[in-house]
Amino acid sequence: MAVQQHRILVVSADAGDYVERLQAALPAHAELSYATTVEGAESLVTDCDVVLGNPSLVAEILPQATHLKWVQSTFAGVEPLCRPGLRRDYQLTGVRDVFGPLMSEYVFLHVLANERQLAATWQAQTDGLWQPLAYRGLSGLTLGICGLGSIGRHIATTGRHFGMRVLGYRRSDGTCDEVDRVYSGDRLHDFLAQLDYLVLALPQTAATHHLIDAAALAELNAEATLINVGRGDAVDEEALIAALRRGRLRHAVLDVFETEPLPLGNPLWRLPNATVTPHNAARSFPADIVRLFLVNYEHYCRGEALEHLVDFERGY
Repeated sequence: MAVQQHRILVVSADAGDYVERLQAALPAHAELSYATTVEGAESLVTDCDVVLGNPSLVAEILPQATHLKWVQSTFAGVEPLCRPGLRRDYQLTGVRDVFGPLMSEYVFLHVLANERQLAATWQAQTDGLWQPLAYRGLSGLTLGICGLGSIGRHIATTGRHFGMRVLGYRRSDGTCDEVDRVYSGDRLHDFLAQLDYLVLALPQTAATHHLIDAAALAELNAEATLINVGRGDAVDEEALIAALRRGRLRHAVLDVFETEPLPLGNPLWRLPNATVTPHNAARSFPADIVRLFLVNYEHYCRGEALEHLVDFERGY
């Protein structure tokens, strides 16, 4: 029986790296092309049934993708492909079980720097001061995680390694073995009131928009720290800025924002109790994404169900 030929387009700023890895692993019946821009991809995608790429770039070439059957995202966030009005007559698969370790590194880099007063220690060194500083160990502190997908669960597991009490919050009822207790629905405020650290690992959906608003921030202990590695619109930025200015939070560590890049005029750049990073807590390393893609490509060629399918309505 003849083997069906599949045409795969890679659309990414890192397309060259992806293609180099794919060429060494794909079977002979796979025809591979690539582009780093929308303009370069538009003419190539017409005959392709498979696209591996950055969701923002892929969304721009959907009208030209007349033979499209499957899109594999290179990012965890697939919001650009789930916008109302865009076509949904293909299978979309996301990235899971890849970014958890990188996100955990980012979160606990900042947790440990916070508790061990790293900034003050560096200032003391700069000033030539032998000045032992008080600190807390993490054991016994309470870590709360909003969003219990693969990233949230990995962060929870890391917290447990440090002896932290770990609580989780999700919009719908459910269990999670990696946390000590799960809160859901209208129990958000009960969840927030207990926390030393709040980590947001939420997707961008209508239900999570401004989940952390002024009322939610008021429930947090004034010595709590907020860390957002999910999506910027989960936090009401104006309310967060007001809370930081009033000293209603110890610190906010923010890798994602409602507008990116963060405008230079935004007060978050200058607040002493805010840390701003440029949406790089967990980047997409081609080697990791290619491994995931190749597993799904085998399923695709065999007509089997794909892993990590995205529900367009839910956005994840």
